[in-house]
Amino acid sequence: MKTIQELIDEGMKIKSTCSHTNMMTIVSGDTYAEWLTYCERFLRQHFPDDPQTIEFADIAKKANGNSIDKLDRLIGILKAFSDMPPISHHSDIDIIIEKICTNFHKCTRAILNRHADRTTLEINDEYDVQDLLGGILRLFVNDIRPEDYVPSYAGSNSRTDFYLPEYDTYIETKMTRDGLRDKEIGEELSVDIARYGDKCQTLVCFIYDKGSFLKNPYGLISDLESLSTDRVNVKVYITPI
Repeated sequence: MKTIQELIDEGMKIKSTCSHTNMMTIVSGDTYAEWLTYCERFLRQHFPDDPQTIEFADIAKKANGNSIDKLDRLIGILKAFSDMPPISHHSDIDIIIEKICTNFHKCTRAILNRHADRTTLEINDEYDVQDLLGGILRLFVNDIRPEDYVPSYAGSNSRTDFYLPEYDTYIETKMTRDGLRDKEIGEELSVDIARYGDKCQTLVCFIYDKGSFLKNPYGLISDLESLSTDRVNVKVYITPI
């Protein structure tokens, strides 16, 4: 994870490469776009409730290909944060996600027994898992973005199931079935982990093994979590286990 000062230095370097016209100085390019995205993600993670984080995000939407004045303002916002201690909620959200995932099967069993045999949500496929998991997450997290696009990897695009921008966390869900067991789950999630690269700080892989299809869940957890890097931390939860 980069520091505020490193982001400021990168912004100044981008400023030095901008193009000039008769009317104004324009800043544009892929490097600028990547810098804007990284800076916004950084501020949302470390200063989620600060008004200047919202201002940065609003300006960044229209900054690429626009006047250098916008870049100057963005660098100024970063400088304002340089002496402020970041607000980190990661330890709290990690505990919350762990509890939700490890107790998910208990929840699915509990909601089956409704008063007067009223209808309920039965977990029969991955979409059912996403619906219930998303509902539970919203008890604790305000900003949850479903099916966030992840940039292409190996010639294909992908969508994550949930993106929590405040915590720089993606959540990918799987539900085992006949034909989607240890080997297949491991292969699919390995590709997903590689696809995320440095796009987030934490990737949570949640596997619901309702039918007990997995032969070695602990081995699967170990293998997938070993794919963590200094850029992305992989956490794997399987239930029931």
